[in-house]
Amino acid sequence: MRFRLGFLGAWALFVIAIGAVAFTATAEIENLRDARKLSRLHEIDRMIAARMGGRFEELKSAAEESAARVSDLRSKVARTEVRLDESADTLQTILISTTENRLWVRQGGQTVFQAICSTGKGTTLVEKGKTTLFETPTGRFKIRSKEENPVWVPPDWHFVEEARKKRATVVRLEPGEAVDAATGAAIPPDLSRAGGVWSWVEGGSRPKRKILTIRNGSVVEISPDGSTRELPPGQVISAGKTVVVPPVTTKQRRFDKVLGKFRLNLGGGYALHGTLAADQLGRSVSHGCVRLADKDLETLYEMTSVGDQVIIY
Repeated sequence: MRFRLGFLGAWALFVIAIGAVAFTATAEIENLRDARKLSRLHEIDRMIAARMGGRFEELKSAAEESAARVSDLRSKVARTEVRLDESADTLQTILISTTENRLWVRQGGQTVFQAICSTGKGTTLVEKGKTTLFETPTGRFKIRSKEENPVWVPPDWHFVEEARKKRATVVRLEPGEAVDAATGAAIPPDLSRAGGVWSWVEGGSRPKRKILTIRNGSVVEISPDGSTRELPPGQVISAGKTVVVPPVTTKQRRFDKVLGKFRLNLGGGYALHGTLAADQLGRSVSHGCVRLADKDLETLYEMTSVGDQVIIY
């Protein structure tokens, strides 16, 4: 009996050993297959790279950057998840979803108003080593101030974007400087005279062609005959294939009737405001602010107060 049990035990151990060897062999075979697949992928990459040259590395880098951005956005969504039951039911709260491009106003735990909106498009603009991200910030905010008939003073990136649309260059016009109105090329004034450009113009040395310069807080065009014309405010200034960026203190840097009739400021340059592109509402197309239709914005403006909580997620 003992012999029979010992024999059976030995046989069982033998079977287990055979199974372990088979499992190991199967795993090794799978590893070899994976290694061959990886080798083939590397070979395909090498062949594509040889055919496309430097373009392949650019596309590969762009794909990796896109994958990293998707991963980053997923992480942000996870970190900024909003639970409605965490909001103070007794207070008024504005909720904004950047993925759905929707806005809700809740009072006492109930939704009392909702609207379609547009939020940040999530793209970047790189100029002279500086990267600007056009994304609506997520988190908890408060309405810091309310404005009627707001005036937009566009940041420099607005002029850079306009220049790229026109395949033009950008030149920044500062007080005391002048540029050629036809080409945008800088014109060095006679700085040895007090007053810079205007000493040069009014001192008798008239320009041989039209120039753009600044006078009394406004961008003006001076003709060879000495006549002066103030450029209209709220319009992008083009000088040939160059977009001129005026100082923030000039009239030409103030754009009226672009943000609608009302603006609710959140701080940091971000706000809820109107839009001239109402047909794009419901899409992620803004530079970071939250855009609303005029009628919805008016309703929201009337029902909100400074200090109301705004949750963006």
